[in-house]
Amino acid sequence: MGHDPVCLLSAPEKCREERLELEIQDSLTQCMFRSVMYVSNWSGQHPGLSVRKWRCEVPVASRDA
Repeated sequence: MGHDPVCLLSAPEKCREERLELEIQDSLTQCMFRSVMYVSNWSGQHPGLSVRKWRCEVPVASRDA
């Protein structure tokens, strides 16, 4: 996937980027549809953080192949 800005619920101005590595080999469009479940699960495991947005991207190695 891509870099995801996540922010503290207790201090929404304090954000950082998080990277989730998913085993999705489909198109970027399919990644966006399927990633909702992964982001939701990640959010459930990190209750003090709020995901602001996310994006999918093709890994650099896949782009060069």
